[in-house]
Amino acid sequence: MTRYCAFLRAINVGKHNRIRMDDLRALCEAAGLANVTSYLQTGNILFETEGSPDDAAALIEAALAGHGLRNVVAVVRSADELAAMIAAAPLASYAEPAFVRMVTLFRADLPPGAEDIARAKFPGAVVLGREVFWPIPGGLAGVDLGSLEKKYRVPGTTRYWRVVEEATRLANL
Repeated sequence: MTRYCAFLRAINVGKHNRIRMDDLRALCEAAGLANVTSYLQTGNILFETEGSPDDAAALIEAALAGHGLRNVVAVVRSADELAAMIAAAPLASYAEPAFVRMVTLFRADLPPGAEDIARAKFPGAVVLGREVFWPIPGGLAGVDLGSLEKKYRVPGTTRYWRVVEEATRLANL
């Protein structure tokens, strides 16, 4: 079995798509995922499966849709992929608290010119594979976290870099 982390978009945001983490874990286990744990309330699920990342994403999305949640996107990365992302340290030169460090993880390959598009919106952005790493000086006030997803027309979800770092640590225990 392979260890994965699913980053879920569109759950527990505002008043919509609310789900308790114990219910989320139970739904994922009932869908066939093993050793399911969660990190934070924003939809970071660690699990094991013999299936592919795409199969796991489809299982999670179907389980959540069956529970009445709408428009949830599951972006799944293996523990090894996450470790490689951390090792690349794309935001190392942007120290907190001067910068808020973010990463948008995408379900599919990004379009040509993805880095130019990202840098036009977020100077200093770095594209590595299906991820866009972007530093924001000062804070997130007025920042549309879904703007790259809309621009690329590729499903994805955005996380604080420190959340991905901790999910990676947990996935590799």
